[in-house]
Amino acid sequence: MKVDRTTRIPGVDIARALAVLGMFAAHIFDLDDLRWTEPSTYGSLVQGHSAVTFAVLAGVSIALVTGGTRPQTPDQLVIARHQLLVRACCIFLLGGLLQMLGTPILVILVMYSFLFVLALPLLQVPPRTLFIAAGVLAVVMPVAVPPLHAAIGAWGSPYNALSDILINGGYPALIWSAYLLLGLGLGRLDLRSPTVARRMVGVGAGLAAAAYLLSAALVGLQNTVDPDRQFDPPSKFFAPYDNPGRGFRWTWSDLLGLLGADAHSGTPFDVFGSAGISMVVIGLCLIVCPRPAPWNYPLQATGTMALTVYSAHVVAIFALCSVTERGTSGGYPWQNFWTWLLFTAVAVSFSSFWIHRFGRGPLERLITTIAVRSSGSSRHRRAPAPQSVE
Repeated sequence: MKVDRTTRIPGVDIARALAVLGMFAAHIFDLDDLRWTEPSTYGSLVQGHSAVTFAVLAGVSIALVTGGTRPQTPDQLVIARHQLLVRACCIFLLGGLLQMLGTPILVILVMYSFLFVLALPLLQVPPRTLFIAAGVLAVVMPVAVPPLHAAIGAWGSPYNALSDILINGGYPALIWSAYLLLGLGLGRLDLRSPTVARRMVGVGAGLAAAAYLLSAALVGLQNTVDPDRQFDPPSKFFAPYDNPGRGFRWTWSDLLGLLGADAHSGTPFDVFGSAGISMVVIGLCLIVCPRPAPWNYPLQATGTMALTVYSAHVVAIFALCSVTERGTSGGYPWQNFWTWLLFTAVAVSFSSFWIHRFGRGPLERLITTIAVRSSGSSRHRRAPAPQSVE
């Protein structure tokens, strides 16, 4: 049994594979901060941007399996929403189990499951509205999240878990919801059209360039005017729960922190820039891989079972951490290119074999079975599984 070559879009699967392999690199390498003036740091592009592409593709995939450019009937929407909710619960559980392993990895799956839930009432929203809403969230949420963190922290420990998912960490769901809306909008376009793919690349490149250049100019201007003043992005404002009064105070210095664009910084420039890069990656994959072919099959197979591959790499890193100790610099001896190459080779080879033999990844098949059976009866026509988790 092979990858379904009639309903899947190869470019989407391949973009997802690249996102997962990029997260491999982000979790294995000890990366320096990205500096656009130093090409030697360009490898750090995988830091943050791979996960953003993965999140945008979640929206793309949900849109594709709920009709794409064609609206679904009310009955189909009911089934699709039910199955998406069940999938969200399964992914949340899986993400929690992986997080409990205690690896250095920021596991994305818990936040990912919340994006599935957020998508439920948005399945019939037109693309233009979704794009506008994504832009509004990209501006508003980075400003709103730090004070929300302080407010929720003041409520006490029962609410800390909610804050950890919605606000805290490298994947604050309130900010990352902008990526979901962007993906939902893109998925409502005709992704098989070369024109759409080219426009996606052009708009994404323009968006990323504008965000990063404007951020660099504003930060440079601030450093020129007041070189001694230090400021942090919103991701640094999260105060300890036992002292929620500290952190973002709406001072001038705090507001200046919104000018940066570092990965995972949670600023508007970071959100717009990362979203633009994800659009370029997806658009290029659609252009280069418009149809299935032997040369792109390994990557398409990897993207088809991305959930299994991602989960397996977390378990593998847990095993490596268990049998090795950190060096004096704080890193592990296996954090190098050869480990990433081994992870990549195993993932691509195993995915190629598994999809050719069984047609769907093991975790993807398990979650699909649970979702379909929970929707009532096999008499109902099931909604296809989102490509992001199949």
